[in-house]
Amino acid sequence: MTTAIDTVDELVTSGVFEVTSSGLVPSREFSETVSDRSTTIAEGGDDALADLPDPPDALPADADPELLAAYATLRGRHPSVSSTQALVTAVLLTSSNPGQPPASGAPKGFVPVHGEDAVRLVDLCDRCVVYVWRQDCRPCEAIRPNLSEVFGADPPDGVLALSVYGPDCATLLDAEYDVVGGPTTLFTLEGTVDARFVGVAETDALEREIDTLRERSVSSS
Repeated sequence: MTTAIDTVDELVTSGVFEVTSSGLVPSREFSETVSDRSTTIAEGGDDALADLPDPPDALPADADPELLAAYATLRGRHPSVSSTQALVTAVLLTSSNPGQPPASGAPKGFVPVHGEDAVRLVDLCDRCVVYVWRQDCRPCEAIRPNLSEVFGADPPDGVLALSVYGPDCATLLDAEYDVVGGPTTLFTLEGTVDARFVGVAETDALEREIDTLRERSVSSS
């Protein structure tokens, strides 16, 4: 099964990303294309999105032009990349923090992101699970295999799994989601925290919460 990380690897190979000493950065050619397209979108040029293999349903029409441009360019060049994978990659490409987020504590199937990017993706995606972790944390080590079991080999459809290293963005997490420590696992629906686990949660409890989240009607939440 293709993951967002697999997608990033593919985009490195195709020249969208370049690997530098400071991490992954957009290639010059891709950046110039996105910049030109962003200007066109900002000026009201709807035809800038015309070559997409499908409409950008994951993005609102009033989304940031740079994010729209990155998403549209990715989908136009790589039609095999799903809309969710393209959205995650577009957010990473337009991140205000170009450094790679800590990933050693991320469960299998989770995309490591900076706190600011987690907030953007939660606002853009209907359903997310956000796992907040920290180093030298026995409860984090205890819940990680449970999350990996749920999201690793056969992740649930329609749910974007993100991991965030809490100490890097403690003030942001507190202000946005009332998170004051790790491990905390958030289940979000349309940008709002629908449920949470603080501390260790067993696999069956995680699966039940995800099933509940997937059954919820987005429009009527």
